[in-house]
Amino acid sequence: MTEHPIIFDGSAMRSVLAGRKTQARLLGSSPLRECCVGDRLWVREACVGGLSVAGQAGEVFAKIGRAEFVVFMDGWRQFRDGRGVPGKVPTSAKLEWTPAIHMPRWASRATLVVESVRCERLQAISPGDIGAEGELARFGGLHWRRRRPVRGIWLDPRRAFAAYWDATHGTPGERWVDDPEVVVLGFSALKTPAS
Repeated sequence: MTEHPIIFDGSAMRSVLAGRKTQARLLGSSPLRECCVGDRLWVREACVGGLSVAGQAGEVFAKIGRAEFVVFMDGWRQFRDGRGVPGKVPTSAKLEWTPAIHMPRWASRATLVVESVRCERLQAISPGDIGAEGELARFGGLHWRRRRPVRGIWLDPRRAFAAYWDATHGTPGERWVDDPEVVVLGFSALKTPAS
C-alpha cells in the first residue's frame, strides 16, 4: 500500500463527503496512473491557516506553516491532531488562501482507498461513470425559458461533464474535444469528517 496526494476542488470535495463521488478521471500522464488497488489517496484542498487566540473565544488566520488548524471553503476546521469541527465559512477579502498543492499532509480531512484503476479515452465515460464523478451542474427551475445557452445549466449529464472537464483542462490535447487518454480511479472513503 502506497499513499498519494490528489487535489479536489470544493465541488468535488462536497461530493466525496456526501458519498456521491466514487471516481476521479485524471489525464493519462498523471503520476497517479501508477496507483494500485489498495493504495490510499489523501485529498488536498485550498485552505487558510488558523490559530486559536489564547484566553479569548476566537481565532486569527495565519501562514500555513504556523497554523494550528486549517479552514476549508465550507468552514470545516481540521486540526493538526486529527480533530475536525464545522465552523463558519471565512469571508474576509484579506485572507490568503493556500493553494491545494501546498496543503500539508496533516490537514487532509479525507483519505480514499483505491478500488479500481483503468485507462480509457475521456469520451468513453458511461452514464453510470458520470454519476460516480459526483455533483455536476443540473437543469432546474424555469431556466428553460431563458435564451440558449444558459451557462452552467445542462439537460444532458454528458455535456455537463464535458463542460466541467473543460473548465480545468483548457490546453490543446487535454480538452474534451481532443478525447485524451485518462486514468480512472475508483475509490471509497476510508476517512472523512462524517465517518
